Amino acid sequence: MRRGGFLCRMAAPVAAVAGCLQPAIDPVFLTLLTTASHVAAVNHGWIVGVSQAGSGLGALGVWLAAARLPRGIGVAAAALALVCALLTPFASGLGMVLVLRGLFGLGLGAIYALAMAIFAARRPSGAYATVLLAQSLVATLLSLAMPMVAMRAGETLALGLLAVAPGLAMLAMLFIEHAPDRPDRPQEPSQPVPLSAWSLACATFWFICATMMVWSLSGALAMRAGLSEAVIGDAVALGSLAAAGTALAVMRERVLLPLWLSALLAGAALLAPLVMTRPGAPDAFMLAMVVFNIGFTAMSIRCSGLASALSRDPRFRMLVAATHSLGMAGGPMLGSVAMWILPGRGLLLGAGFAVAAGIASVVVARWAQPRPRLRHVGRL
Repeated sequence: MRRGGFLCRMAAPVAAVAGCLQPAIDPVFLTLLTTASHVAAVNHGWIVGVSQAGSGLGALGVWLAAARLPRGIGVAAAALALVCALLTPFASGLGMVLVLRGLFGLGLGAIYALAMAIFAARRPSGAYATVLLAQSLVATLLSLAMPMVAMRAGETLALGLLAVAPGLAMLAMLFIEHAPDRPDRPQEPSQPVPLSAWSLACATFWFICATMMVWSLSGALAMRAGLSEAVIGDAVALGSLAAAGTALAVMRERVLLPLWLSALLAGAALLAPLVMTRPGAPDAFMLAMVVFNIGFTAMSIRCSGLASALSRDPRFRMLVAATHSLGMAGGPMLGSVAMWILPGRGLLLGAGFAVAAGIASVVVARWAQPRPRLRHVGRL
């Protein structure tokens, strides 16, 4: 019985990590996919966009239909993603790849929202920090393993490793569904969600939007500045290490800075690659990517955790998790629109607008913070 209880407690974070793993391994996945199915590299943006859009729709869907979700929806979503992952290496043509990746994202987006709503019920900031840290470690292992498998056994088998994530998610959701007291079905009635929680959910969305605007074009900016692939790779690796260290620090839930000050510093960090990437300055680019990852990790964990802690409604916790998927889908889209309107300065203005909206949302949350403070919520 004890062992079963332990497995059930571990199921939610396992499912959550599986649900948000794909974006971290997309560079390796897309390279192998181009070799295996002859999908042109110019179409990578479409593939990522469709996958993230599907993830956002899946997360949003489980939030909107939370009260009407049938038992077993989590297992069904993971099964859908698993089938799509297994079929992806054999897809012929861009159209089939887009359909499979859209459905894959749909399934894992739903899984992420469902699992994080459960995992963030207690110590939410620690929950989000744990998931982001584990995602970083698992993504690093898969990013190293997939090219090695491709060299020894071919790209098709290497792409088959993508089925590991939805497979683990399906097993985890099976444990959750068969738990005698399902953690996503609280006994107490839902209470109204305070304005501060809604504001922090908005802040999470806007900071992730800004992150994705900059992240999606950081490599292109570096190449335009004449920086080598080795420099870009080193910068990404250092940034990942910085993100992991930040997640460990935030996991302790000891508030060192008030949230409004963290928002200002993180906003500047998210814009750093846009102003520090210049020809002949590889050190500046690497420093920018380090502070960028620190800012994104700190704000996504703190805003998500605080928003979840300020409400006891499990449906709202689904929405908080959904803001991650929605921000990752909406960021590149808003960035593209901004660059289309203003080709020269659009990206900086678009990311600056998203950062300003995130900071404003934090200020509103601070103004509307309920009293007394909740345990583990900390200082806004």
